[in-house]
Amino acid sequence: MKKIIKFIIFYTILLMVGLISCKAQQIYPLNNSELDSAINSYFKDLNNELDPFIGTWKADFQGKTITLIINKQLKRPYEVWSKNFFKDVIIVKYEVKDSNGQIYQSTLNSNFYGNNLYNIILSLGTNLNSSNEVNLYYAGGNCGVGSGDIKFQKITSTQFYWSYYPGTTTRIDTLCPPNLDYHIYLPETENLIFTKQ
Repeated sequence: MKKIIKFIIFYTILLMVGLISCKAQQIYPLNNSELDSAINSYFKDLNNELDPFIGTWKADFQGKTITLIINKQLKRPYEVWSKNFFKDVIIVKYEVKDSNGQIYQSTLNSNFYGNNLYNIILSLGTNLNSSNEVNLYYAGGNCGVGSGDIKFQKITSTQFYWSYYPGTTTRIDTLCPPNLDYHIYLPETENLIFTKQ
């Protein structure tokens, strides 16, 4: 009798763990809301909407050359409302040079894992109004200066528009040391054309 009870308890626990795991591993399209989603849900790029932006891209703006290297990261972990989730994202590394090749700023060798989010550009999702747009967030440089929204809008398979809207353009004197670089090097403009290399 004890063996039967242990057997029933064991398989009941196993079934409950299986059900919890199934619920926790739900897969949703990129633009689904986390609000009503189970913990550990995965927001997947089911329609490959991020793929057209992957690659190396260049543009010239006000005497500077901007190079973007865009990669897709599958199932990147993140937290919202004290709940853990996963999402397919594009991560943008960039380099800004003057006409003589002097580098103003570069994140090409940066590692954007864990808490290292300094200067990261990360996709939030695709634009609900157009399958040709991706919304991104730039975390900003020192003290978050330059943090704001970026939008990519696909023109052709080899070109897209860049629009950047910084929300924070100055440092807070009482919180940020004066000896750091607070310049925004990314092009603050709308509809700058980037071309695939």
